[in-house]
Amino acid sequence: MPATMPRMRAREKAVFRMPTITRARHRTWVAMHRWWRRARRPARRLLLLGLALVMLYGLWPYATLWSLNRALAQDDETTLERLVDLDAIRDELARRLNKERPSAIDGLSDDFIEWLESGIRYHGVHALERIVTLDWVRAQLTARALPGEDFPPLLVTGFFESPRNFRARIGHRNAEPVILRLHLDRRGWRVSTLYY
Repeated sequence: MPATMPRMRAREKAVFRMPTITRARHRTWVAMHRWWRRARRPARRLLLLGLALVMLYGLWPYATLWSLNRALAQDDETTLERLVDLDAIRDELARRLNKERPSAIDGLSDDFIEWLESGIRYHGVHALERIVTLDWVRAQLTARALPGEDFPPLLVTGFFESPRNFRARIGHRNAEPVILRLHLDRRGWRVSTLYY
C-alpha cells in the first residue's frame, strides 16, 4: 500500500496541474474577485446615487409645472417670466407658419389658426411680438381649468421627447388641450412652445 501512495500523488499532481493560460486566467479571476470585494460597497453607493439622480431629473419638469401653476395662482409675474421663454414660443410659431422651416409643433387647431390670422391681419409683420405675451400665456394655461381648479391636475400626459425636451398636454380629456413643451437650458426647464 505505501508503494502505491507516491504513484497516486504523482497522478493527482498531473491531473491538477494547470496549463499556463489557465493559471493566468485563474490569477486574473482571483484579482478581479479581490477588487470586487473592495469596490462592491462604493460601487453600490454610486449606483444608488445614479438612480437617485435619474429619478430627480425625471421629476424636475413636473416640479417646473408645479412652480408654473403656483406662479399663475398667485399672479407671480417674476416667476412666470423666469419659467416662460416668450422668444422661443414666438420663434416656434414663426417656424410653424413658415412651411420651409422645421417645427416642433405638430398640428394647430382651427381656433388657434383663426387667432393667428386675425392677429396677423391686425398687427401685420410684428403680430407675434404683440399677441404672444405673458398675459396670453396665462390666459391659455388658465382657460382649460374649471373655476377654482389649477392646471396640473388637468395634466393629461407628460413625457420626455429627448433629455432636454419635455412635452405636456393640459386640459380635460374631452376638451381640446393646450400643448406645451419645456426645454432645458442654462436657466432650467422653461416653456418654449405653447399651442392648442
